[in-house]
Amino acid sequence: MERAQVREAVVLDPQIWPRTFTLKELVRRGSTAPPRGPAESPDAWLARIHSERDRSEMLGASSIDDIADPYGKKISAYEATLTELVGLSGRLVELIWPTGQAGIE
Repeated sequence: MERAQVREAVVLDPQIWPRTFTLKELVRRGSTAPPRGPAESPDAWLARIHSERDRSEMLGASSIDDIADPYGKKISAYEATLTELVGLSGRLVELIWPTGQAGIE
């Protein structure tokens, strides 16, 4: 949900860096990359998306790729988070399994 969580996970196990994103970062990066083609596996797509990353981008307090934590806030904050998560999840599915492309697994 937050870049801080990605940093903490990667510190605990540096080998996961290529596969560890916030949902928002993965959708943002996937949306600006060329679409996944029929011959490209989801793993290869993820590796391609990761190849444009730099570890230094995870430093600092930028919240560009964070999803706000609604804990302790009004119900409207929970609803906003739900709406954001549904939208991001739907977009990620579209990026990994584009419609209209025969042969996509």
